[in-house]
Amino acid sequence: MKYILSASLALFLALPAFAQPLSGAAKEEQLLWAADSARSMQNWFVALQNYQEAYDQSEDPELRPVIALMNLHLRDIASAVRIYTQVFRKAEPGDTTNNVHRYHFARALKMDGQYDEARTYFENFLQHAEDERLIALARLELEGIKLYRDAPQETSEVTLENAGRKVNASFSEYSPVLSSDGETLYFSTWLSSEAIVQGGNAEGTFSQVYMASKDNKGEWGKPEVLGKEVNRPGVHSANPALSADGRRLLYNRLELESHRIVGAKIYVSDVDDNGWKSGNPVSGINSDDYLALQPATGELFGREVLFFVSDMAGGFGGMDIYYANYEGDGKYGAPINLGPTVNTVGDEWTPFYHDGNLYFATDGLPTMGGLDLFYATWNGSEWSSPQNMGPGFNSSVDDQSLSIFGDGLVGFMTSNREGGRSVKSKTCCDDIYTFQIASLYANLVVGLFSEAKQPLSNGTIELQPLVNGNPAGAGQQKSRTDGNRFDFGLALETQYQIVASHPGYYPDTVEINTLGLEESKEFQQVFFLKPIPAPVEPTEFYDTVAIEEAITLENILYDFSDDKILPAAEGDLRVVQSIMEQYPDLVIELGAHTDSRGDAVYNLALSKRRAANARKWLIVTGGIDGRRIKTQGYGKTVPQTVSARLAERVDFLSEGDVLTDAFINALPDKETQERAHNFNRRTEFKILEGPTSIIIRRDVIERKIEGPRRGAEPRSSVPQPAPAAAPQRQAIPSRAQAGVKKAASPAAELPLKTVAATDTITPFSSLYGQKQIAGLPVLQFKPRTIQLGEVKKGEKRSFKYTFTNTSKVPAKIQLIQACDCTTYEHNNAKIYQPGEQGVINVTFDSSEKEEDETITIDIYLAQKDSRGMPIMEMVEYSFKLKK
Repeated sequence: MKYILSASLALFLALPAFAQPLSGAAKEEQLLWAADSARSMQNWFVALQNYQEAYDQSEDPELRPVIALMNLHLRDIASAVRIYTQVFRKAEPGDTTNNVHRYHFARALKMDGQYDEARTYFENFLQHAEDERLIALARLELEGIKLYRDAPQETSEVTLENAGRKVNASFSEYSPVLSSDGETLYFSTWLSSEAIVQGGNAEGTFSQVYMASKDNKGEWGKPEVLGKEVNRPGVHSANPALSADGRRLLYNRLELESHRIVGAKIYVSDVDDNGWKSGNPVSGINSDDYLALQPATGELFGREVLFFVSDMAGGFGGMDIYYANYEGDGKYGAPINLGPTVNTVGDEWTPFYHDGNLYFATDGLPTMGGLDLFYATWNGSEWSSPQNMGPGFNSSVDDQSLSIFGDGLVGFMTSNREGGRSVKSKTCCDDIYTFQIASLYANLVVGLFSEAKQPLSNGTIELQPLVNGNPAGAGQQKSRTDGNRFDFGLALETQYQIVASHPGYYPDTVEINTLGLEESKEFQQVFFLKPIPAPVEPTEFYDTVAIEEAITLENILYDFSDDKILPAAEGDLRVVQSIMEQYPDLVIELGAHTDSRGDAVYNLALSKRRAANARKWLIVTGGIDGRRIKTQGYGKTVPQTVSARLAERVDFLSEGDVLTDAFINALPDKETQERAHNFNRRTEFKILEGPTSIIIRRDVIERKIEGPRRGAEPRSSVPQPAPAAAPQRQAIPSRAQAGVKKAASPAAELPLKTVAATDTITPFSSLYGQKQIAGLPVLQFKPRTIQLGEVKKGEKRSFKYTFTNTSKVPAKIQLIQACDCTTYEHNNAKIYQPGEQGVINVTFDSSEKEEDETITIDIYLAQKDSRGMPIMEMVEYSFKLKK
């Protein structure tokens, strides 16, 4: 049976264990046997006691995660986190030891509100997980973390308050429902306040149904236990519910073995002038073959129905929500499952129906904590998709048993959030909370962005009330390192000033007011902050580069007719890498140019290959996200315009000279002409998106003035060999110094870095050159490059890339990017297990092409490398265009 009782039951029924500890002669085996036996019966407290005592004797480290898990079951979140932290403190991300406990640790972190840490552990768990159900649940947990991040963090719409110490004792309270006159609150608990004061009694050891009435101050008074007509002596009674007219009380009678519910049936009591009559089991629902729990009355298809939860065969997960039509005289029709729109692979709990809406708790949908509250709407024929009720109701722990009354603006719920009364820990036990939804309210949502419209985390928003334009009363200030959205609840009839600030940006201020609102309103304010220019010292050695302004990387030179990155070019590429790290919002274009000599079509294709290789260096060696780098080949179409700083260092050039053929041919001698051609063979970068300008040190990209590199770009479309004296240069990344020979065929892929006996990492992978790749997915493509040969303009070609996951962890392709001429077919939702093969089908459309070209396809994996960057694989294809 599922664990469906709170920690307080385990604590209460386990109290005698304190008086009867195991004798000093008990062996470790006896303690472990007792612990395992209690655990199998879901008696977490006794199991915890015995596991802890066994650990105290043996100090066996394998018992520590089990002890943490027992605390998690008892909802002692702080202890679970503390012990799990000790277990995983020195564990590497690739360590598969205790991987299932890594999942439970992530759950504990999430319920402790440590969402970033929880995400990390869920992701690490998924890299090594094999249990399909836990894999599905872990992915839901990750979606829940994102749901929390994206949800409003504050609202003035909902006011939630603890129902008070008279109603809430140290143990858990369950299923609060209100009478039709609004004066009596029914709920169930294991002990009343009186029983706790007296230290327990024969009746107090059983769950019973209680009622509390309002006193003359409108507060809930001391609860009273219902009579034996409902609470039969020696039987657990729980989960009260009332019919719409308040004339029938429905509830559970439970049969327990230790802490497991092995029998649960629904009973009904009618009322007369003397109170509730003796209860009888409802007809048509109860069975010895399954549990029938948590009744709630409602209406479907114009008929009264009874909702309840059950683990009967044929459901969609553990506990599902069902309904049965009421046929009168305590009889109901056959149970009907609400279907997969409402029910999930997880557990659904505590249904409650009000005015066309079904409220319930579940852990089978993305939640902000443990159990979250959801609602689904009935349109007369089907249920809408469940919606999370948000942080106004849900917390990082368990929230359930929502009931709503009257005009739908008041109600009750239970939660084990901190601030309630708990017998063991701050979060072990459920308290009853009251809530009220304001009929008129105002909220504020603030978004913080840079001037380039990029989200800014680590910002601060200050909200200050104003009177006659001057600050009045205490303001609110919020900072976030994990997002750029800020939520505030606003008071009515109030004027406010909003101040947005962020390190490195100028602050901004606006004013809003809630004066004269006649209906609820959500104010939305978006700030676009202007960056503060970085200090520049000394000024004469720095330049400000504006958007779309091309900056020549003067040291990225090429041997003629070659596209390989030379070692001397690495300095300039590292400058670009540093700039992109300094400006994380920056998106650039790398543009490559040839000199004016040679065939125009060939030069254009050559320049595109040069730009692509520079991009590849920045991705593989520099660790830059490939999506931030665009490339463009210009061939010989854009001769260089001489800048002031180049003119200062070259005696035959003046600022503004354009290095055209006419200008070069007019130079006095062949050597000077060759130097001018050399300046045209260049790579440039310019800002496309992000900051409107950047500051760059002038001297770091200035070319060392030297003699010319002789040789024009070839004059035909067929590559010509370099002169015999030219040294052989290595393909990127040059610092690897791996002896790479030219492939015997275009489809060949030579290993450059050995990972395992059968695995290789090539420069086409962002993992190339990285040392910490254990536990990361590796995709090997065969072929990695494809030559299509001649392609007639307008023709389409289809081909495929086959790959194998040669690592020991699952791999998932998240995104595939290429030019508009390239389309692909691949199921990005598929997860490739170790050793599994996959195929990417590609179609190339040459309709818009004008010359030969090599196309690069970027394949991003869902996993990140040790630098925190998405793992990227690259494949290429080339063609010769036939017009």
